[in-house]
Amino acid sequence: MPKIMKYILPVLIAVSGFLIYDNYYAVVNEQNIVDKEKKVIPVDKKAEIIQVVFETNVGEIIIDLEPEKAPITVENFLAYVDNGFYSNTLFHRVIPSFMIQGGGFEKEMKIKRTRATINNESFNGLLNERGTISMARKNSPNSATSQFFINIKNNRQLDANGKKAGYAVFGKVSQGMDVVDKIALTPTLKAGQFSDVPKDDIVILSVKRKQAVAEIANEANKEKQAFIAGEHYIVLDEPYATRDSSKIEVLEAFSYGCGHCYGIDPDIEQWLEKQPADVDFVRFPAIWNSAMTLYSQAFYTAVELKVHKLTHQPLFEAIVVEQKKLSNATELASFFEFYGVSKKLFIETFNSPKIKKLVELAKVRTTKYTLASVPEVIVNGKYRVNPMRAGGQQQLFELVDFLVDKERQKLIN
Repeated sequence: MPKIMKYILPVLIAVSGFLIYDNYYAVVNEQNIVDKEKKVIPVDKKAEIIQVVFETNVGEIIIDLEPEKAPITVENFLAYVDNGFYSNTLFHRVIPSFMIQGGGFEKEMKIKRTRATINNESFNGLLNERGTISMARKNSPNSATSQFFINIKNNRQLDANGKKAGYAVFGKVSQGMDVVDKIALTPTLKAGQFSDVPKDDIVILSVKRKQAVAEIANEANKEKQAFIAGEHYIVLDEPYATRDSSKIEVLEAFSYGCGHCYGIDPDIEQWLEKQPADVDFVRFPAIWNSAMTLYSQAFYTAVELKVHKLTHQPLFEAIVVEQKKLSNATELASFFEFYGVSKKLFIETFNSPKIKKLVELAKVRTTKYTLASVPEVIVNGKYRVNPMRAGGQQQLFELVDFLVDKERQKLIN
């Protein structure tokens, strides 16, 4: 063997190994099972851009498809979409600064049954740039079925080159790239034969055509109770500015001394998990007495010290369930010490001008929202809702969804 090959060969093997590795996990490999019974729904190749909505457990992603430039690929993808194939599948492979991949596995890396393979359309002029969606495949160009990936950066090495086929791009993210980036930063591990698997499941709850999503929402609204302003919810005389005007704010007014607030908290968490990225959820400690002032001060102190996610539920339990005596800064400092905050730091932060200012603003906001009980929900600074007026706890969330949809339509229009 020539001396130069002694040094070049390991490099070639390493590069080749990466490409085989990329292709192996970019598809289901030889385990794909063809489902010939389901029919592909034709796509108008000259139609305007078609949008699909990915609802995931970390947020919403909207993708614009390119039926004119990638008619075979889009038709195949929409056939999976229209049959609900992607519901409850995973983004099963995540490589930071490269791509996120999904569309072939359910939880516990259970493979899904797929349609026949399709012809490669990587010569369509669409490039593997940041935010584009492409078909995953094996080494054979015409081996793609259901799996896809979203490019985190410009991956031009995946494009067609001369006569060599690449990975076929068939659309691009138009909304929710922040969600894609968030998924890309998910910690990963090796799960059996599979590498780069997210440690915590990134679940694709559903993929639907945007028009279908709107139609479903309209039908759901028709079936819902006819919520009436003044009867089921209050329209505030003066809207209160939200912290992000590009989103729909849902603010929960609560207090740590409120048993009903403690009771509804798990339901709020469950509701929150299902919300798309355009919903901005805010917890707000209402104030109209000295105890609520103390709890509000504790809440803002926890947020300032970045421990509120650790302490929120335990503080609720300590006050409501265990009836612990937490009536001053010193007693609260002892409680927070258990969560890694020194008593000195807690008391200094608790009594700081910044926290006191936040408490005073909370008193003003409580008045602006015309709050007289908790829990209550303020939707987008305009509508005030509580369980009693809504007709019950379940109806509360239906009403919040109704008002969120109402505000969403205003943002879209």
